[in-house]
Amino acid sequence: MRRLGIFLALLGSSAAASGFPNSADDLLVRKGRAMLAQEHPDVIRHMMRNDGFGGPASQKVSSAMLSDSPDRVAAVRAAMQIEKHGDRMWLLRFPYVNVAVIETKRGLVIFDTGYASIGPVLAEVLPTLSPKPVTHIIVSHIHVDHAYGWPALKAKWPDAKTVTSDLFPAMAAKEVRLGGSIGRFNNQPLEYQPTSIDRLPKPDIMFRDRLTLPIDGEKFELYRAPGETEEQIWMALPSRSAIFTADYYQGFLPNAGNGKRIMRHIDEWAAALRDMVGYKPQHLLPMHSSASDDPKRIADALSIEAEALEHVSNEVVARLNAGERKDVIATTVSWPEKFATSPDLDPQYNRPNDIARMVAMRWTGWWDGIPSHFAAMRFEDEAQEALRMGGGLDAVDKRARELLPTNPKLAARLADWAYFGATDAPKALKLTIDVYLARIAEPGMPLQESQVYFDVAAKARARLAEISQSTP
Repeated sequence: MRRLGIFLALLGSSAAASGFPNSADDLLVRKGRAMLAQEHPDVIRHMMRNDGFGGPASQKVSSAMLSDSPDRVAAVRAAMQIEKHGDRMWLLRFPYVNVAVIETKRGLVIFDTGYASIGPVLAEVLPTLSPKPVTHIIVSHIHVDHAYGWPALKAKWPDAKTVTSDLFPAMAAKEVRLGGSIGRFNNQPLEYQPTSIDRLPKPDIMFRDRLTLPIDGEKFELYRAPGETEEQIWMALPSRSAIFTADYYQGFLPNAGNGKRIMRHIDEWAAALRDMVGYKPQHLLPMHSSASDDPKRIADALSIEAEALEHVSNEVVARLNAGERKDVIATTVSWPEKFATSPDLDPQYNRPNDIARMVAMRWTGWWDGIPSHFAAMRFEDEAQEALRMGGGLDAVDKRARELLPTNPKLAARLADWAYFGATDAPKALKLTIDVYLARIAEPGMPLQESQVYFDVAAKARARLAEISQSTP
């Protein structure tokens, strides 16, 4: 729920039987993405710096993760890498996400199923690893890159038992109810979004907090710990000194501050990482990034991520209790050198500041401490008055361009005033394009933030083209 295929993600797709309708703005953004990708190939290079989410990238796959079309299945098959770890365990690495396979005495246990086009590949490949049937399919959480390969597995092995948290069905219903929002914020074609729970896993075995699942003489220890989602689970296999980390470990600063998705649970996330360390694992098989068979490396990676999440959470809560405003806290949250230099905490997808905002949002209401913000008001009204007070669009445009090299955040705020305050003014649209393409090019720009900037620039570019065509 997080991929780079934004350039051409929505450029065209055959309509599916289900899905949500595209709005006029959706179509405008789609058109603008294509224009910017052609006119500014550098913007694609900038955004691809952080593509892959810890693994290989694929524009074909990222453009529609809910599609299992033959061309996408072929792309997944070609990109797949199979790694063996420990005793009869494999990590199947695909673009963006991994799937873990454990062979027992009588069958195969699958941890996570990937996105839709991974399912058919798993059905083909698993028999080459072992002739034994799939007996259990464990789905860590509802996200598109973990749950939607399930139908192909279940079709091939109908007797396999599906294992989830008992909160999974409720989260599946939420996934359907908010499908339009989820698809849009994940830069996925709305035509493919499910409108019923039929495409989602149907649990056979559910549990609330912990489950010891005996399979062929081994104990599979399953834990629910809210993280990216409320129902997310991870697994330990003590008999083989292995842990399977779902989305808790991602190989970089984790997606714990997502500004476009459901609440992240920072404290429980950190606690889960501490619990994983307690198993003293010799093998770490993650659903993102590379595996590790080095016990010290595993303990160090999980521990520093837990410490970093705890640091942000504790500081935010302490400063909230001290009466500081949320915007001040998020802007100035500390980030010690050991975190800033750790390769396990590279902010390639979101920033520590974003995690701080997530913590504050969880523990307080929506008000940000600015008195006038308590009463709801359209941003357009503020923007129009800001333009008037600033001396008009020309003056704001001039000042934003002056600020851009030294204070791009403030320049972007002025560009927003122009964009929302002078709707469809060519100068405002051009300013929006220039400012946000420049922001994308900033060193270290996280992927999620750059996606937001790319979309607003795309919409402005397409609208500018429409206005130009209609003007004699």
